[in-house]
Amino acid sequence: MTNPTYFPRAQFRTAGAARGAAMVEAVVVLPVLIILFVSVFYVRNQVLASQAAASEARTCAWAYSMNNCSTVPPGCDAQIVGAARSIDARVEEDLSKARSGVAGPVVDRVLKPVLDAAFGQALDANSYITYNRPSLYGGGTRDARGSYHLACNLAPQTLTDVAKDAWNALSSKF
Repeated sequence: MTNPTYFPRAQFRTAGAARGAAMVEAVVVLPVLIILFVSVFYVRNQVLASQAAASEARTCAWAYSMNNCSTVPPGCDAQIVGAARSIDARVEEDLSKARSGVAGPVVDRVLKPVLDAAFGQALDANSYITYNRPSLYGGGTRDARGSYHLACNLAPQTLTDVAKDAWNALSSKF
């Protein structure tokens, strides 16, 4: 027959071994869970900063475009400073094809200002948002960049204004 006190001792030993195994598992798993937890918040901050930068650049680009790319809206000085009022790349490509012939100087003097004033102006707005990096990943700060490219709206003009501008551009170049 078996000893009646044997079973409780065996159960006690099994429970003690299980508690020890759980502690070892916890020691191994807890650092991994902490790294995952910190990573989730780091990625969250990175995505939110990126979205905020893109939204700020888009808002300033639209506000600047609505003013015919002539006056910088309040609060957008830093974003629009890097904006380039230049002829659009596709229009520039077609214009360079037209310049290749004998009429190159005429195209530069007459057509480029008219095309630039009519529909070729575009702007690039850039925005940067700084966010903190966790010390687990080296600390410090990082920048999220947002950019937006948009065509400038045209100022309302009459046919007479267009003709006067073309004549003034033509007469001042010769």
